[in-house]
Amino acid sequence: MSTRSHQLRLARRPHGPSVPQDFEIVEVPLAAPGEGEVVVENLWVSVDPYHRQVFDTVALGAPLEGRALGRVLDSRDPGIHVGDVVLHRDGLRTHAVTAKARVIRPEAGVPLEAHLGILGGTGLSAWVGLTTIGGLEAGESVLITAAGGGVGTAAGHIARALGASTIIGVTGSRAKAERLLSGPFDEVIVYRDTVLADELAGRDVQLALDGVGGDQLEAVIGAMAVGGRISWVGGISGYTVSTPPIAPRNLFDLVHREISLHGFLVRHHLDERERYEAFMTPLVADRTVPVEQTVVDGLEAAPSALSGLLSGANYGKHLVRLAE
Repeated sequence: MSTRSHQLRLARRPHGPSVPQDFEIVEVPLAAPGEGEVVVENLWVSVDPYHRQVFDTVALGAPLEGRALGRVLDSRDPGIHVGDVVLHRDGLRTHAVTAKARVIRPEAGVPLEAHLGILGGTGLSAWVGLTTIGGLEAGESVLITAAGGGVGTAAGHIARALGASTIIGVTGSRAKAERLLSGPFDEVIVYRDTVLADELAGRDVQLALDGVGGDQLEAVIGAMAVGGRISWVGGISGYTVSTPPIAPRNLFDLVHREISLHGFLVRHHLDERERYEAFMTPLVADRTVPVEQTVVDGLEAAPSALSGLLSGANYGKHLVRLAE
């Protein structure tokens, strides 16, 4: 069993978008596990938009956390055994000593890494936004911003499986738009090629899932039907700016057209996980829903993955593969 771990750390505080030079990889000794802890060799680690916000507050030189999927090498948790595959939050390192790990049981047809994406917190975010918060019903129209990202691609498949009549996506590139159109999306708008507010105005959309905020949220408000619902899952347009965006400037439309805008954090809705997994796992296993992801190899690739995330370098879930 390895007694060393390589950890990704923040070497300097980013100003604006992070760059690979903001990070360093440090080799450290691996502590022995205490009661209730396990030693894990990380196989897959997740990079997520929220990491950019973490960089503003985490101590320089401290190991960065993140969602990870790994194999147990040693255990002092009676419910977890050597060889088990577990989900935990001590990612962005090759090995970890962690508590509160969750055992994942392999299922035929389901790639392990799907539990960090479509079957993990990413997919659960889309599910909660569309169902718990948004109350999606069959036959309704759906608008999804950041449609080419992990949450956006998952949301498209969930909306289609739940019987949405029309699914409109917003993304930043023509290449992503073409991929989305080959899946569950009926229409995809490339926001860099148009004035998004003009393109969406008067669409009478019944439910929207927004992960961008700013100008795009303003455009989403303009697209909504009377009585429409907006589930707000994130604000990536503001993660790298020093002052909050002025938009949306049309907030009174929420009153005038009786539109609801409901923000949420998925960690407050983990009670939905079992229901969501029961819904989505069979769809992944029989390939009705593909596992859409961008994969890079090795911890040394993580800085570039983190830096490229908010500029749209990934399609689907962005993962770093550390071991087989």
